[in-house]
Amino acid sequence: RLSMIHLDLDAFFASVEQRDNPVYRGKPLIVGGISGGRGNSNRGVVCAASYEARKYGVHAGMPIWEARQKCPRGIFIPSQMNKYLESSKKFFQICSDYTPLLEPLSVDELFLDVSGCESLFGSSEIIGKKIKERVYQELGLKISVGIAENKFLAKIATNLGKPDGFYIIPSKDIQKILYPLPVSFLWGIGKKTEELLKKSGIYLVEQLARMPDSILENLLGKNGKKIKLLAQGIDESPVTPPSTAKSIGKETTFGTNITEKAVLVKELLKISQLVGYAARKKGYKGRTITLKIRFHNFITFNRSKTLESPTHLDDIIFKTVVELVDKVRHKKGGVRLLGIKLSNLT
Repeated sequence: RLSMIHLDLDAFFASVEQRDNPVYRGKPLIVGGISGGRGNSNRGVVCAASYEARKYGVHAGMPIWEARQKCPRGIFIPSQMNKYLESSKKFFQICSDYTPLLEPLSVDELFLDVSGCESLFGSSEIIGKKIKERVYQELGLKISVGIAENKFLAKIATNLGKPDGFYIIPSKDIQKILYPLPVSFLWGIGKKTEELLKKSGIYLVEQLARMPDSILENLLGKNGKKIKLLAQGIDESPVTPPSTAKSIGKETTFGTNITEKAVLVKELLKISQLVGYAARKKGYKGRTITLKIRFHNFITFNRSKTLESPTHLDDIIFKTVVELVDKVRHKKGGVRLLGIKLSNLT
């Protein structure tokens, strides 16, 4: 029964910018955590790349300086997270009209389980098409949809259909579609594991699916059995709606490294106020406060303190992180990133 739907907004941040700015359409657009505000800096990383930019090898997570080398004619702009979160919220609202069983993977991607909803809205194929049409009509964004009998296969379907795709893996065609794919398509296989398998002559999903358990366990350890089941198209993991928040936090990367303590304390106050506001707005208090500090050379420290009573007050959060920052041995060259997290929530 094809009741699992995976949905992914195509090149999300870049697509929102192209939707809102006609001058960006059809051009290689790179949205980044670019310090300096106007897209002129080489600091930060790529948050999203339009499909036009991806042709040059630019992808999310790549350093901005490397993206500039690969795509010198690209348009580089800083991210506007509030705008993207607004579109994300509307996207999730559209999806939740069809089922309460919704599992977000990120701001632009989620699973739906529509079993039991067919009598109201039609088959998974009809629901998928309705969502795809509504997202384009109401948000002006293209979405890729994958449908299958389980989450893993639904995600594979989306990847096979991108961009702007609509791909169904019928149960009778699982082996035909899955077996010829490279092993990198399987969950749990990163670059290191892929290289390990290639050295053993294993390139395709079919080879893993047919491999004796003992050999797989020697190669991949305790994950071998799980990966073999995926290679056979078997995934029994349910769609899990989000639980209550585990922590509330905020991080800031600076355009220029902070070398003066007075400036550092001022930034900690700003972040404390943002975290306190977010906690109060969501109705949470937290007992554990964590400071994250990253220096110019990317050495990162985390320091935590657990309070006697939970709090959501800015001044208590601020006083605590100032105490914590004094416990960190500072490096020459200054601070590149600061973060504060409130956890142990009630």
